[in-house]
Amino acid sequence: MDTEKGQTFEFQSEVKQLLDILVYSLYKNKEVFLRELASNAADALNKMQFEILTEPDLADKDQELKITIAIDKKHGKLVVEDNGIGMSQEELIGNIGTIAHSGTLDYLKKISESPAKSQVDLIGKFGVGFYSSFMVAKEIHIVSKSWQKGSRAWLWKSRGESSYTIEETEKAARGTRIELFLKKEEKEFLEIQRLKHIILKHSKFVPFPIYLEGEKIERKDAIWTQPKSKLNEKDYADFYKFLENTQEEPETYLHLSSDAPVQFTAVLFVPKTSFELLGLMKSEPGVDLYSKKILIQKGSKDIMPEYLRFVKGVIDSEEIPLNISRETIQSNVRIDKIKKHVLKKLLEHLDGVKTKNRDQYLNIWKNFSKNFKEGAVSDYENREKLSQLLLFASSKTGADQLTDLKEYVQRMPEGQREIYFLGGSDRQAIEKNPALEIFRKKDHEVLYLLDPLDEFVLDHLREYDKKAFKMAESADIPLEEKADTADAAYLQDAENLVVYLKAIYGEQVQEVRISRRLTDSPCLLLNPADGPSVQMEKIMKMVNKDYQLGKRVFEINPENSLIKKMVALHKQDPAMPLLKTLALQLLDNMKLREGILSDTEATIARIQQIMFEAAVPPRTDMGGPA
Repeated sequence: MDTEKGQTFEFQSEVKQLLDILVYSLYKNKEVFLRELASNAADALNKMQFEILTEPDLADKDQELKITIAIDKKHGKLVVEDNGIGMSQEELIGNIGTIAHSGTLDYLKKISESPAKSQVDLIGKFGVGFYSSFMVAKEIHIVSKSWQKGSRAWLWKSRGESSYTIEETEKAARGTRIELFLKKEEKEFLEIQRLKHIILKHSKFVPFPIYLEGEKIERKDAIWTQPKSKLNEKDYADFYKFLENTQEEPETYLHLSSDAPVQFTAVLFVPKTSFELLGLMKSEPGVDLYSKKILIQKGSKDIMPEYLRFVKGVIDSEEIPLNISRETIQSNVRIDKIKKHVLKKLLEHLDGVKTKNRDQYLNIWKNFSKNFKEGAVSDYENREKLSQLLLFASSKTGADQLTDLKEYVQRMPEGQREIYFLGGSDRQAIEKNPALEIFRKKDHEVLYLLDPLDEFVLDHLREYDKKAFKMAESADIPLEEKADTADAAYLQDAENLVVYLKAIYGEQVQEVRISRRLTDSPCLLLNPADGPSVQMEKIMKMVNKDYQLGKRVFEINPENSLIKKMVALHKQDPAMPLLKTLALQLLDNMKLREGILSDTEATIARIQQIMFEAAVPPRTDMGGPA
């Protein structure tokens, strides 16, 4: 390098080693060098904008503040230029020739020697974003002229080794021009479409126009930084369309601005369509993390919980270091505070939509209910807020209507201490469940769990408004009533049938007993206290074929005509073959209804036997109650 006209300077101690680590060991995504140069240019333009406002006699104050990118394929050169504040010789040495943070080299050496070094992205972490250009350039020239009157222009040259040179040069106007002489293998960065893609990906919200080979790159104002009072619905819709490259408007949006505990601004959108619901792959996180309008992370996994991956938008904070590493993001206190605040406000906003515009919320629920349920299971800290967003069918809603837990509690009669639920494959199947009979009689509402996930959710929630969730099929539910009959002798005969049934069923059931809650049906199967529902057990069986279904409690209704006939048969002759056939079929009927019948061939044979018996002329000496 010619040094006759210029002066040679050594980089800060061991910078050659530092550059080797930065360029060859740590950088993963080469394209971000252009983001770094655009960010630096925007900073220079911002400073110039301030000087224009405060210096009335400034030359060229009416110039458009802009970033210009030019390609010179003949010489393999990429040029990034701004007409910002520019730099003096001293500023070139201070800003470009040194890395100001102590301990930088030791830290980077430690990271580069780690087995996980391929997972690290440290561009800009220590103010060395400019040096990322050496990933693609064999040599870099910087021509800069300060805005101050009488300033001279300076040329900075380096090959990214141990030194650089600075010499005086010619430049008519203020600003900085960076010339990258690209390596042979990096000529892709001389292609217009490649550069345009990078700009639109990383720098589309830079607050100054960017010209690429004379063409002004499409950009959008960063509306998240603007006062909400100056924006309307169309502004948000247009921004969402630009951000997501779609023609579809968002379902709802939230615009946030906060100064404490951390300064940040955000605009978040809930889409009208769920791609996961359409059967496509799991969505990637949709909220981008920015610092001063420059993209830090596309689809940040650290700023929103996994279950809200469908949310789109931008979060921007000047308090987050530009290009902070992934490891640092995960442990950054500011990021954690922003995440908590944003999540709190977003969940409150969704609850507000549910309250004020139920039709709109029903569309959100249709698309993203599984996400809310996922959150209710996994996010203990926000479980209460998420419980407010859950919707269920119930015995008090119409066929196409849903209710929330708050509405359920408001309808609870005095004295009811628990929230009852019942699961099933569909609403019709649930409504035929005999376990509902006592709830209808007492006018107690029951939530219908139509999604297998629902029971997992309620199991994790445990309670709502200090009221525990209780399965309507639980054997220990406190709703039993005394039998209507006053015939003590008959009740004893019914108890004798209970003893008989227990002997017949053996280990198939946990217990047989007289029901105090059935009003119409002959019998039902109940779950032992705190035991899993049959729907949950079927899922467990699908996951593990060796899973053994739990034993249930079998109850009979002494007021049902079929049970009365069986009581009479048992009183007449406990050894009667037909009685055993009826007893076994009674239990199989319940298993069949619940989808847990295993020996269908035996059941079919038994039904045929019962049909044959029914075809025999009835006897007239059976006795017993009608």
